[in-house]
Amino acid sequence: MKSWTRTLNLDDAHTLLALAEPGRAVDAWAEDCMDALPSLSHPRRRELVRMLRDDFLELDDDGRLVAGLFLHTYRKAPGVAQIDLVQAQWALTHPITLVAVKGLVEPALRIGEPDIPLDDVERLVAAHLDTASVESRRKTRTVLLGALEGLGVLVTRGTGQHRSLRAARGRPHPATFAYLVRRELTARGASGMIASEAVETSLPVRLYHCTADHASACLDWTLARGTLVRRGDEICAPQ
Repeated sequence: MKSWTRTLNLDDAHTLLALAEPGRAVDAWAEDCMDALPSLSHPRRRELVRMLRDDFLELDDDGRLVAGLFLHTYRKAPGVAQIDLVQAQWALTHPITLVAVKGLVEPALRIGEPDIPLDDVERLVAAHLDTASVESRRKTRTVLLGALEGLGVLVTRGTGQHRSLRAARGRPHPATFAYLVRRELTARGASGMIASEAVETSLPVRLYHCTADHASACLDWTLARGTLVRRGDEICAPQ
């Protein structure tokens, strides 16, 4: 894996996403974004625009923003869900997030010993990053810990080598839960369905390690609103 050293200020992300409207030319959106954050340096504003364009938004062949899955969900979601959605999307921009959840959070929760030694995080990063740079590993660890904390699967206290880490179960907003299920269904292509019982191992559960009761409540919420639909024993996106 490549290093994960770029950071995303979530308040800035929401400011720029509020300007993203389907049908707008991406260049016009980018220009407005540059004007929306005057306190940041020009290079930093350009970096933020690139990050959101590449990892959050979709374009048509004419270079216009489209109502892709993330933007469509984000625009319709309540404010608290928008915060959750950006956290989840950001965490998934690098594959090491799911690796860390599976390798660190899941076993800690399974054995009932939630404390995670910082050395374990360092070993995981070193084992999966394709770099020998100590600085790149350090920055990746910092960004990763921030992403895990943002998801609610890690509770941190203190700083530096004195930081304590504790695994926890996240509680995604139902809109985020539905978005992640639909994201997974989209990745499956033509099949586009999962068995109802497979929701327990779906992307949002793997990412947040939420309880079965929370996952069930999220699923009921999305089914009631038609964000997902049940067809027999399978769950799929609405046509």
